[in-house]
This record gives sequence, C-alpha cells and structure tokens, in this order.
Amino acid sequence: MTEQHLDHEQRRTLEHLSSHPLPANLKWPQVLSLLEAMGEVSVESKDRYRVTVDGRTEVFRPPHRHGDVPADMIVKLRHFLASDPAPTD
Repeated sequence: MTEQHLDHEQRRTLEHLSSHPLPANLKWPQVLSLLEAMGEVSVESKDRYRVTVDGRTEVFRPPHRHGDVPADMIVKLRHFLASDPAPTD
C-alpha cells in the first residue's frame, strides 16, 4: 500500500497507529480521514463504517461521541492496515 497520497496529518495518524506503546489520544475523526484516504468508506448506520482497503473489508464502530479510539480498536486497525490480514475468530 502506498502512502504517497496521504497528507501530513494522515501520515502522522498512521504513525501513531503503529507506535508503541499504544497511543492514548488518537481521535476517531483522524482515523476516519486516514481510512478515507487509503480506501473506500461507507456509512452503514450512525454507528458503523464499512471500510475497504486493498480488497479487504472491515466494519468499524466509532467510539462514543467520536472521542479517543480505544486500544482494542487500535489493534484491530493495525491488523486491518497491515499487508497481511489478521486471522478472524
């Protein structure tokens, strides 16, 4: 996946997603902007976003009131944006 088309904020968000320890103040609008730049995002309902990147699709539920992205979602996003998809349960 190429990062050439990402703006500065989107690149920074991508870096935060892969940083260790997990970022504590990553906001949903930042993540949504990154996902929209990297692939196709459609709203399924007010609390579900279907995201397709490189032929892989995942559904994400934003945090309450678009606040900080919780750690479990950051891990899910990391796996989703990785070149190899994470195993599903």
